[in-house]
Amino acid sequence: MFRVLLADPLDSESEARLAAGAVVVRAPTCDEVALCRLIGDCDALVARTSTPVTRAVLQSGPRLRVVGVAGVGVDRVDVKAAEELGIAVLSTPAAATDAVADLTLALILHQLRPVGRLAAAYRAGAFHAAREHPHGRELASCVVGIVGMGRIGSAVGRRSAACGARVIYNDIVPVGPFDFAATPVEKGEIWERSDIVSLHVPLTEATRRLVDAAALSRFKPGAILVNTSRGAVVDTAALTAALQTKRLGGAALDVVDPEPLPAGHPLFAIDACVLTPHIAARTHEGLRRMFGIVDAVLARLRETESDTSARSPERK
Repeated sequence: MFRVLLADPLDSESEARLAAGAVVVRAPTCDEVALCRLIGDCDALVARTSTPVTRAVLQSGPRLRVVGVAGVGVDRVDVKAAEELGIAVLSTPAAATDAVADLTLALILHQLRPVGRLAAAYRAGAFHAAREHPHGRELASCVVGIVGMGRIGSAVGRRSAACGARVIYNDIVPVGPFDFAATPVEKGEIWERSDIVSLHVPLTEATRRLVDAAALSRFKPGAILVNTSRGAVVDTAALTAALQTKRLGGAALDVVDPEPLPAGHPLFAIDACVLTPHIAARTHEGLRRMFGIVDAVLARLRETESDTSARSPERK
C-alpha cells in the first residue's frame, strides 16, 4: 500500500479518502527537519501552500514520486529539484478562483466605501455627523487595472466590469478574448491610468517586488493597491512609505512580505491600509476543492506504480 506523508491537516472527509487509498503518515510539524525525518519511506507528500518543500526534503525521500499542494501556488516547492529528481508536482490551480475573486472585489468595495469605519461611527453615536459629508466613490466611475489576467485576474475583471468599471489589464502572455469588456495595455499604463490596481501574478523572480518604489511613483495620486496574490510581489517598505505620505489613497492586502507582519509594523497604524490574514481562498467551497488534491495524488500514484521511469535513475 502507498505511504503518503501529510504535512498539514486537511478536513476529515479528505483525510478519510486519503486513508482509504494509502497509509497516512502525519507530520507533527511542517518544518524541514520533521519532513526530512519522516519522508524516507513515503511515496507522496501532501502539503498546503504555506509549507516549504525544499530540495533537502525532496532528496530525503528515495521513494517519493508525487508532491501534492492543496492550493494554487507552488512557490514554496523547489520545483527545479523536483524535476531533477523525477518527482511530479501537482496543485489545484482552479480551486480558489471564485473565493479569491470574491474577496478581491470585497476589498475593492471596502476601500471605495469605508463600511467598517462608517459602521463604527454609527455605533459610537455619530449618526448625524457621518451623514454630513459624502463617503467614497462608485466602482462604476473607476478604472480597474489588473496585472495578471489568468483565472483569478479575469474573474476579478468580470466582477468589476459587471459593476460598471472600466477594466484594463496587462499579462506577459496573450490572453482572451473575454466575455466582458477589457483592454490590454502596457504595464506602465496600469500604474498611470488605474484608480484601482489589482495584482494576480504568481511569485517568480520576474515578479518579486514588481510593485516597488519606482512603480508606486507612477501610480495616480490617490490610487488604491489590492494584492491577493503573493506578498513578495510588493515591496512592503516602499508601499508603507507611499501610504504614509498619502501618495496612495489606500491599500488592501490579503498577503504581505514578511508574513505574518511583526507586531507593531507601521502598516497596522495606517487607517487607509486594510489587512486580512491570507484568507482569500479559505471559503468552505474553496477548501473543499483544494483538498481534492488527495484524489489527484492517489490517482498519480496508481498511474506510476508500474512505471519505472517515474523516478530519476540518479535517485538512490
